[in-house]
Amino acid sequence: MVVVLLASKPLVLPPSAREAAAILWVANPGMEGGTAIAELLLGEIEPVGRLPISFAEHVGQQPTYYNQIRGQHGNRYADLTQRTAFAFGEGLSYTTVDYSDVHVVTPTVSLGDVVRARVTVSNKGTRPAIETVQVYVRDDVTSVSWADKELKVFRQVELAPGESRVVELEVPAADCSIVDSAGRRIVEPGRFELLIGPSSRDESLLSAPFEFRP
Repeated sequence: MVVVLLASKPLVLPPSAREAAAILWVANPGMEGGTAIAELLLGEIEPVGRLPISFAEHVGQQPTYYNQIRGQHGNRYADLTQRTAFAFGEGLSYTTVDYSDVHVVTPTVSLGDVVRARVTVSNKGTRPAIETVQVYVRDDVTSVSWADKELKVFRQVELAPGESRVVELEVPAADCSIVDSAGRRIVEPGRFELLIGPSSRDESLLSAPFEFRP
């Protein structure tokens, strides 16, 4: 069973939907939506969409978003899990893509520099894939409360069945900024992490450190 969810906002889904083979969230698809949905379900086109929001596990879990302020809720919402049902950036396709060998080419950067990294993506299935490689940044220690991770860059990569590619990624060092206690947007010196993978879930991301120096 495949559930087609026609909804303009994230919903808490019942077990009957959660246990389906797949869920297709179509939002408000418009006049040609029926054709697109049919083509997708029949396998005539490849699903490439990724969630621009997170879906909560429970109603009492709100607010639910991927870039939570570090330590804001600890690791639980009262007596509920903090884990979302479906996370920002997630999305299925008719194949499986693996990530490996993440490497930061520029381990030390300054303000005018660019953080460069590489990751290998491999299509393990028998269908072609259009994979959205997502790059998040985590500032390990900040002088003010800040998001645990933030999406900075993404790239879509076409992969034939069985194909592996090394994907080159770039994040300007200036994009690793925070707003300090004086209201200034700055990049603080110290250790950062590039988190690269198919979604915002920590367990789906490969980590590679780099350091910012003024």
